[in-house]
Amino acid sequence: MIAGLSLLVLSLLQNASAGDVQESAPGQVAESTAHPVYAVELRGPLSETWSSILRRAQLLARSNKAAHLLIIIDSPGGEIELMKRLGDRIDEIAREIPTTCLIDREALSAAAYLAISSERILMCPASSIGAAMPILVGPGGVMPEIDDDLREKMNSAFRAEFRSWAEVHQRDGRIAEAFVDSGIELKKVNVRGEQLLVNGREFEDLLQKGETPHFLETLCASGELLTLTSSQALEFAYCDAVVADQSAALLWLGLADSPLVMVAPNWSESLVDAIGSWSWLLMLAGAFFMVVSFNMPGLGAPEMAALACIGVFMFHGHLIGLAEWTEVLLVVGGSLLIAVEIFVIPGTIFAGAAGGVMLLAGLVLSMQDFVLPDGAIESTTLRHNFTLVLSVLLGAPMLALLAVRRLVNSRAGSTLSTAPDPAFAGLQTPDIAVGSRAVCLTALRPSGVITIENIRYDALSSGDFIESGAAVRVVGKSGAALLVEAAVNVKKEPTQ
Repeated sequence: MIAGLSLLVLSLLQNASAGDVQESAPGQVAESTAHPVYAVELRGPLSETWSSILRRAQLLARSNKAAHLLIIIDSPGGEIELMKRLGDRIDEIAREIPTTCLIDREALSAAAYLAISSERILMCPASSIGAAMPILVGPGGVMPEIDDDLREKMNSAFRAEFRSWAEVHQRDGRIAEAFVDSGIELKKVNVRGEQLLVNGREFEDLLQKGETPHFLETLCASGELLTLTSSQALEFAYCDAVVADQSAALLWLGLADSPLVMVAPNWSESLVDAIGSWSWLLMLAGAFFMVVSFNMPGLGAPEMAALACIGVFMFHGHLIGLAEWTEVLLVVGGSLLIAVEIFVIPGTIFAGAAGGVMLLAGLVLSMQDFVLPDGAIESTTLRHNFTLVLSVLLGAPMLALLAVRRLVNSRAGSTLSTAPDPAFAGLQTPDIAVGSRAVCLTALRPSGVITIENIRYDALSSGDFIESGAAVRVVGKSGAALLVEAAVNVKKEPTQ
């Protein structure tokens, strides 16, 4: 039931999100004969919301045959894994729609990577780009101590990522490396009348070749991270022009007369922003309520809570471009197989193991945009996601079972799940009756399966948890399940 409702909720939310995409463009765009220019503002630290906004802007620009997409950036940076996803998204957009990044004030750290991802870079006066050294942040924002070898390994991978990304987008890879690594020195020299930008190693190579490079200036000294001003970026081809503002940028692009459409965040993207990087808590809550519903069937509330948490978690992943139907089907299929293992064919292990693998794979894939990692950044992301999901799947059942045990033994739990149905009290049927003796086919924690004369029945313990094989007595009915209590001096029936 939870799986089917999850699919329904995700489908409805997806349709609502798609409707927002169609409604975001003002009516003047459809009426104008000129192709529109779409603009997106990315301000502040990198946010999951940006992925959804860029995706929606891409759909709008494609459907309305946009002339250009203008991405306005003013950001100090953010998480490396998010940087990679957003950079890939901008690169994908630039392959089908002319794309320009306008740096309004700063594009530092991971935001510099996003700027490089676009086809063109424009900068406002007094703006800057660079300073992208990776920093490990621990719990509470505290920087953990790491040894020099690990730091160099991290810096080397990040340096290679920045350099290759810059070169793919026709930017100087040495400057991209200097953004990342404070150990790189860049000098501007004159060799035989030609001005060159060289790093420390290249400068030494020139000397060994017998050249006499004439030193002009140091762009970046050893021990400093490189940050380019707008004029420096223009000189070293890290921006294509310096413009006063957004209107001047459109004029430089030759699009001053085109309709301008600002793509602002909608309700679903506001939801993404509110959830932020805490989506794993939704996953934990969903797993928690699923375990509760398996142990206390018939209440309805745990099932609905699990549905809501899983649905919002998957919808959050869909909005940021991570969770598609493949991941949804893996999660739903895995949940169904685990339910089959618990309620239909307990003890067979295969269904539960297969369901666990599917659920683990679906949740991990819904947190990343790749299947197999390519490079150090994606490898680190995969390890982090796998560890997080595995911890949630192992921790949620323990928390849920503890909560169920406490709830069953409480007054509220007695009201919710253990009160006999008055209509059932004393009721005789050809199959069962109050006082009938039975044996637990599975453990009752507090729900499970009992057998009466080799016939299976769903059952719910009216007190403490009861182990498999224990003798019980029927005392009533709770929903569709028989309500039982532990019996003494009852001969155990052979389990089937």
